[in-house]
Formats: sequence, C-alpha cells, structure tokens
Amino acid sequence: MIAFVTSFRARALARDWDYHVWLLERTILSMLAQSRGKCHVLVACHEVPDIALARDPRVRFLSVKFDPPARNNDDMCVDKVLKLTAGARWALAHGFGYVVFSDADDLVSNRIGGYVDAHRGENGWYSASEMFYSYGGSLLRFFDIPGTSAGPCVIVRSDLLSFESPPFSGAWTDILVAGGEANYLDLLNRRGETVNVLAAIGLGHYRRFMADAGHALKPLPFPANVVINHPDSTSFVAGGIGSYCQAPPRRSAFREYLSRMKQRASWLPTLRYATPSLRQEFLIPANHDIPARYRATGSIFWR
Repeated sequence: MIAFVTSFRARALARDWDYHVWLLERTILSMLAQSRGKCHVLVACHEVPDIALARDPRVRFLSVKFDPPARNNDDMCVDKVLKLTAGARWALAHGFGYVVFSDADDLVSNRIGGYVDAHRGENGWYSASEMFYSYGGSLLRFFDIPGTSAGPCVIVRSDLLSFESPPFSGAWTDILVAGGEANYLDLLNRRGETVNVLAAIGLGHYRRFMADAGHALKPLPFPANVVINHPDSTSFVAGGIGSYCQAPPRRSAFREYLSRMKQRASWLPTLRYATPSLRQEFLIPANHDIPARYRATGSIFWR
C-alpha cells in the first residue's frame, strides 16, 4: 500500500480558509482516485476541517501540537517539514510500503498507484515534469523540470526514510547551506523537533541526497502533478528562499517585464488543452462544478 502524505496550512496563515479547504478536498479526491493499488491519505494539520472526507476510512487527519509558523516562506517551509514528518512516521508505524509526499493544493495523477504497484521493491521516483493549471481554465502548461530539481511529488520506499533530531549536522545540512538556505536550516533547528530528512532537504535537493545515500530515485515517466497556481500559494509568500522555493533574480522593472514577455512566448508550445482524459487522470473538475469565486484566481504563466 502507498500513503500519500501532505501538510495542510493553519487557519491563521490562510487568507481564505474556505478556499484552502476546497483546494484540499480536490487534492484528496485526486489521491483517492488511483486506478490501481490501495492507498491511504494522511493530512497533517493544526485544525481538522469539517468535511465529509474527514470521515472516509481511507483518509487520516493528524493534528499537530506545535505552534503555527510566522507568515514568511522559510518558517512556513519549516512548518511543512514538521507536518510531513508526522505523516511519514504514522505511515511507517502502520506498515505502508511507499510514502508519497505531495502538496495540499495540487492534483496528482491517477497512474501513480498502478505504477508503484507494478514496480514494487524499487527505491522510489521523483516527478521530472509537471503541469500548471488555474481552476476554471481550459489550458494547462506542461513543464519539463530542468537540472537536478524535481516537482512537488516524490515517492520513496518507506524503509529508506530517515529521521534526525537537532542540532542537525552532516552532508544534508551542508547541501542546504551551500544552496543559500542557512536561515531555513537555523529555523528548523530552533523548532527542536525530529524531522524526516527527505522532507527537510526539499525538492531542490532530494535527488542528490538520495543518490549520495546510495538510494537513487528514478524519474516518473509521466507528469505526477497538476500544480494549481493561486495567489495564496506558499511559492508566492515573501520572506526568504526556503527549502521549497528558489530566490528570483533581481532585475529592474523594465527588464523584468521584458523577461516575462519572452518567457511567456517560449511557453506557447508547452500549452495543453484540458481534454476529458487529462481531467479524468488528475480529477480536474468541470468548470461548472467549480464555485464561481474560485475560477481563474491564478494564471498558468505565474511560474
């Protein structure tokens, strides 16, 4: 069995709590829609939302006791790591063979469960590609993830997950410091909590971390996620680089405008129509099933 593990934002950090709850419902439904293989969904959170899915036997909400973070990227990333750690520990304690880390506002492919079931015993996989979408739109943007980075979905055999307690040290902390994330690491240390190292190293580094540990991950042969662009995404919260974001280059306003226009033009060949098959694979709702206030709140060209 596989356990999808995600972290849900605290109410105090959400500009629109009802919207985040709606996003979470869509995420959970996509996780449960696997075409093959048994799965469970673990949501680590400060407050359990009052939704029907909370009573589904395949869904488990784990209430954390530590304080919510400050509203800055680094501290919110630390909060996310602690919640993913809680979910990973629960999955290990209950005998799940694979753990899947994914975000609480994104959709996942219904092919993941079958792919893992057909390749049991392998170390795991990372998302080498993804698609961006804004609810209510008719287009998605396909993105091949460059270099050694990866998408927000990672699948790891559970016996390969490791945990460490502060003060943190070793090769994985050196990777973070070299990547300019010393402030994030300092905040993680100050929380005084045991963390799952894979969650802590973040999507920018976990491929290298697993390879260095002798447990290299393979790329998934299909996009694992539809990343939902919306204005209250952690990716757009100011205040630091964080383990899950890269600092944007600093440019003048005019150069930034030119760069964006050039970038958008280069993205035109990557656009995909939201076909019925794509909607079924990622459980993208039909536009008439999306509340009007949640339609077109973002843009596929944001990132």
